[in-house]
Amino acid sequence: MMQEDPSPTPPQFFLGREVDMYHVLGFVLTKRLVSVVGDTGCGRSSLVCALCHYINERSSTIMEVDRIFFVKTKQLRGGDRCRALIQSLLNKLVENGKAHQPQSNNMDTEDLFEVVCRALKPTKALIVFDRTELLEEDSDEAQDFPLFLSTLFRETRNVRVVLTGRQALGIPSIGGVVEQPYYLRGLNFANTVRLFASLSPHLHTDAERHKFFVRIITDAEQADLCHQDQSMSERTKKLFQQLGNGMPAQTEKVAYTIPREKVESMGMD
Repeated sequence: MMQEDPSPTPPQFFLGREVDMYHVLGFVLTKRLVSVVGDTGCGRSSLVCALCHYINERSSTIMEVDRIFFVKTKQLRGGDRCRALIQSLLNKLVENGKAHQPQSNNMDTEDLFEVVCRALKPTKALIVFDRTELLEEDSDEAQDFPLFLSTLFRETRNVRVVLTGRQALGIPSIGGVVEQPYYLRGLNFANTVRLFASLSPHLHTDAERHKFFVRIITDAEQADLCHQDQSMSERTKKLFQQLGNGMPAQTEKVAYTIPREKVESMGMD
């Protein structure tokens, strides 16, 4: 059954990640634990949001998933982020009629884990835990979260989990499940230029965006290169840096702040 809001809305201009999304989809359909790993700003969250919507829109044919729960790690001061993360998941389960809200707000962490796992046991749920690197900042939470995952995988048969973070968990086996990492690189040069052109308020028409693209991409062999590739020319390095080095978050920031004159002259020197 199709959901109204399986995850936050992906970016309007989701460019250059289609192949990555299909690779991650393949892992999600065949593995129970997938980690999308990459530097902050590389588009991990955008990728998994787009993936959730893709799966949701094909709910009649993708039989491995019947419900999606997207949970973002919160940056709490002095709080238990792992507990807050699992509590957020429980709240979503309650909202969807999959669980009852516990009468006590003071149950211990293990009991909270048990309530969530019991609610998920009969489902084919896909659970996305976004920005799990925030849990790594506290040594206790770094242990609690794998403990929850281990309990979840032992107590359920059909629940799948996607994590986003700066690094994989790196634990050989979690509740009998082996983690499948997917390492997300920055966008290549051509897709970075396309993203910038799509976002820039100074490029209004398809013709203007195409003209900008052709002016920047003068060597087809450079188009598919990523940041730090050895064969990148000095010209490409300079332009790539100006456009955010393939990091979508940085490219978006540059697109909205760079002056019109700079856009018009870019690539002409």
